[in-house]
Amino acid sequence: MYNWLLQNPKNHHQFWLVLCSFSAISTPGPAVRLLYAKRPGIGLSPSHRRYLGYMCDLLADKPYRPHFKPLAIKSITVSPVPFFNKQRNGCRPYCDVLIGETKIYATCADFERMKEYRVQDGKIFIPLSITVQGDVVVSMYHLRSTIGSRIQAKVTNTQIFQLQFHTGFIPLDTTVLKFTKPELDACDVPEKYPQLFQVTLDVELQPHDKCEDLTGNFRMRPAHSWPFVAQLYLTTLVPHCFPTYSLLSVQSNSIFRCSQKF
Repeated sequence: MYNWLLQNPKNHHQFWLVLCSFSAISTPGPAVRLLYAKRPGIGLSPSHRRYLGYMCDLLADKPYRPHFKPLAIKSITVSPVPFFNKQRNGCRPYCDVLIGETKIYATCADFERMKEYRVQDGKIFIPLSITVQGDVVVSMYHLRSTIGSRIQAKVTNTQIFQLQFHTGFIPLDTTVLKFTKPELDACDVPEKYPQLFQVTLDVELQPHDKCEDLTGNFRMRPAHSWPFVAQLYLTTLVPHCFPTYSLLSVQSNSIFRCSQKF
């Protein structure tokens, strides 16, 4: 941990999140306030907060038990339409979906085939029809072409937003995951987002668990066992939230693979 802190000055505020997650503070609110008090001018992304909430759930008096059901993501809806094109009246969006650091799905196609949504459309709707499990990252980008002839023009992208979650913490009866602008990462230019901007995922949890071999000694560990909590954090949440933490070689979703429920 000491070597990791020395690698990058930005890692210091992330270290506070690590400490807060090890039961030094039991709820996300006080943990975030402590961070802001000790390190003014820096903060946590919405995904940091979400994963800190996961840790608090695991460390509660009645700890939450993550389930192992795959999640079907049927579609993504964004409303109202954000202003990312040159005319500031729409965007040409596409989605990337990752599990951990592995991209499993992308909707990007040739520029000419990509639909451009305008404000008058009211919303963006993109069908996905994919199944995911573990740490999930959904990113949306605006595809744009530079000025020039069709042959000379270059296609580039600009990120519209990113959201991250873990499927094991989604309630079993969930059919919709809704994220408001404050719950999204990478929304850094306020004037590009209309009021009440939100992202909705149409989802369905599968009825049966998908279990694989469990990494390490996690069978039958009590939720408040320090070895359990420490290794769970270091193999799951730290790699997910802090990719600069190169001391870890375990994939971010490995701990949630199971051969039997604990």
